[in-house]
Amino acid sequence: MPDRDLVRQIVTAGAIAGGFLVGVSGDYGDGSASPSLVLPSGYAFAIWTPIYAGLFSHAIYQALPAHRRDPLLRRTGWATACAVGISGFWVWTQDIPGLELTLIAATTTAALTAYLRAKPQGETEVRSRRDRWLVRVPLALFAGWITVATVAGGGEALIAAGFPAPWPGVEAWSTAALIGAGAVAGSIAWRRPISFAYAAAVSWGLVAVAVRDLPDRPVPGVAALLAGAAVAAAGFAGARRRRKLTGKSERNATPQVR
Repeated sequence: MPDRDLVRQIVTAGAIAGGFLVGVSGDYGDGSASPSLVLPSGYAFAIWTPIYAGLFSHAIYQALPAHRRDPLLRRTGWATACAVGISGFWVWTQDIPGLELTLIAATTTAALTAYLRAKPQGETEVRSRRDRWLVRVPLALFAGWITVATVAGGGEALIAAGFPAPWPGVEAWSTAALIGAGAVAGSIAWRRPISFAYAAAVSWGLVAVAVRDLPDRPVPGVAALLAGAAVAAAGFAGARRRRKLTGKSERNATPQVR
């Protein structure tokens, strides 16, 4: 039988490379012409540069023979492969809203699963700088941006499907979606402070939505701005709580000299 860990390494590296190639080859159209109120301003999509820089570094790191049996990579590998591999196909299903929404839901589920499974288990993972920068930070950035993209992509899919916004109207529903995204992301950032990069990516996206909305639609614009600020605050608070817990754990583990 093939080595399952080797298969996981190959599939993860291939999914990251494939997701990138499939995604960049798609036609994203002119986002500035979209009537969506949950779409970030164009500059925000520059975040894909650090995201893929991190993911490519992660792909190489996890593929090294020395890391084949790494427990952390075993926990995150398959979910990472699913999330990144599927995300590249969003753009190719824009004309099939039902399929696009299914892919969005699958990507979001897998991305958050990979991020949550990256929580350090044991002192070795807590102290490892390589795990922090080559596993936790890349997965956090990706999951954070996908959290925002779920709202933005879902809105675009509903518009493409010609789905009319029910009472009380598109502005109210957009505002509710932005507040909901902020609440979910803030809860994750506070309760699962695995990496501040998650909160940073979500805040970046929500503030970009505010930049796009505020001039003409101040209600969803203010909601996006407040949601972004709340997620950042939750991220800072969660990171501080994590440092305190880590410090307490280290003190308890240190032998007392009498």
